[in-house]
Amino acid sequence: MQKVITITTHTNIIDKEDKFTEKEYPKLSEYLENGYSIKEAIPIIKPADPSLRYAITFILEK
Repeated sequence: MQKVITITTHTNIIDKEDKFTEKEYPKLSEYLENGYSIKEAIPIIKPADPSLRYAITFILEK
């Protein structure tokens, strides 16, 4: 069984004191805890965007 999930996140850490940040994605974590594994991670490539957002599509398999 496969599931496809796309996560959109924000990358603006330029003005922050700590240049390294971590973020957990609850829905992705839920699927992984329920026995799914990541078969493929596909970054969504798009032109420069002033919002500094990006997306990754995960193909999950159980």
